[in-house]
Amino acid sequence: MKKIVIITCSSFTAIVLLFALFSTFNMVPELSKSIVLQLFTMAVSISVLMFFGEKLSDKLVVSSMAVDALIRVLICYLVVFVEGCLFGMFPFGWKAIAYISPILIPGFVITYAIGYFTIVDCANEINKNINQKK
Repeated sequence: MKKIVIITCSSFTAIVLLFALFSTFNMVPELSKSIVLQLFTMAVSISVLMFFGEKLSDKLVVSSMAVDALIRVLICYLVVFVEGCLFGMFPFGWKAIAYISPILIPGFVITYAIGYFTIVDCANEINKNINQKK
């Protein structure tokens, strides 16, 4: 649960900030209440699917960081594409992929880095506690 909250909060913050930045250059629509709620829904959906994707990759014994990142970025594209089309943020079609990429890729990198460093920090804390008990 903690991981879902961390991913949701970090991805939502990154995407809203990137969306605000791009909206100043008229590359995306102005932020509105409905767009913010749609972005939050996307962030929650992505977090939940990543949680289940992680469980699936554990069963498949996928240990490559590149494969893990690829699975996660595909989940992001899938959710943003499907929900974005359903919400009417952009029309259904290949152009939507180009439309969402300038925001999705930096948002993904930021979120992936935060998640990675959080996991490393937790692992270091666990190792520290184990070494203190010896």
